Amino acid sequence: MKRYYSIALIIGGLLAFSYESVGQKFNPQNRYFSIGGCLNAMNYIGDLDPGPSFVSPGIKFTRYNFGITGLYRLKPRVSLRATVSWGRIAGSDEKNSNYAEKNIYRKYRNLNFRNDIIEVKADVVIDLFENRGKYPKRVDYTPYMFVGIAYFHHNPKGQTAAGDWVSLRELSTEGQGLEGGPKQYSLHQIALPIGVGFRYKLAKHLDLAFEIGWRFTSTDYLDDVGGDYYDKDKLRAAKGDLAVQMSDRSLEAYQKDQGIRDKATLNSDGTAINGFGSAGDQRGDRKGRKDVYIITGFHLTYIIPAKVICPKFR
Repeated sequence: MKRYYSIALIIGGLLAFSYESVGQKFNPQNRYFSIGGCLNAMNYIGDLDPGPSFVSPGIKFTRYNFGITGLYRLKPRVSLRATVSWGRIAGSDEKNSNYAEKNIYRKYRNLNFRNDIIEVKADVVIDLFENRGKYPKRVDYTPYMFVGIAYFHHNPKGQTAAGDWVSLRELSTEGQGLEGGPKQYSLHQIALPIGVGFRYKLAKHLDLAFEIGWRFTSTDYLDDVGGDYYDKDKLRAAKGDLAVQMSDRSLEAYQKDQGIRDKATLNSDGTAINGFGSAGDQRGDRKGRKDVYIITGFHLTYIIPAKVICPKFR
């Protein structure tokens, strides 16, 4: 996470420099408001994502995102923006993996999730090309970048063998909040949004933009997967059979998939694939990398006309 904050500080420095550089000879009357809507796609990078990096996530589980946004043009290059959006991320070991040696262990693990995310974001937008005049004189197009802060609410859910979706946090699938387990994660989180875009002037009052933004979070549990398996007896006593079922899905994979049975062996008591499900076995990424979600899409905004001042006649 420190690396992400370093990136934000660099961009923030550029924004501050740009703000000062354009601060001279700009008429405050040329400021304006715009409002609009967003139609986006969402992706995520975490334990259930096969993408190699935050630049190249897996796209098989791309999901939708919708939002509304408001922007205040503060300086020729600098704008302040607020956005509220709702969308979904998802992942599945069964559907995102194959029988290759580097992927078969994801097949064995057999976890899945979806997570609906409500986000409230405030950021600073800086254009590459400036406009010192009124909004009708703005440039026809400009690349831009942005950095800010976001609050989001999430609630990861998993699909049972019967097809029902259940909330995973309350089941403490890795012993979160239980004796000897990790701290329970919060459904309310802060993220660092950083991104780039390209805006085009459609008409006198209309702009169309395409942008991609990364949300670097401080949680590893967007997918409810982050560490090791918890003791099943303790988990059953505290949370019940459903918690045990959603914690370890490896036996389900073994029972329904002949390809897995050809490769895997069960542990001594036959309740899970060997290396999965026992207390201390690896369930998620042990490197402490935090989850990231990505919002990519189009923004259509309408510039609110400035108040018309009628001339006075004597």
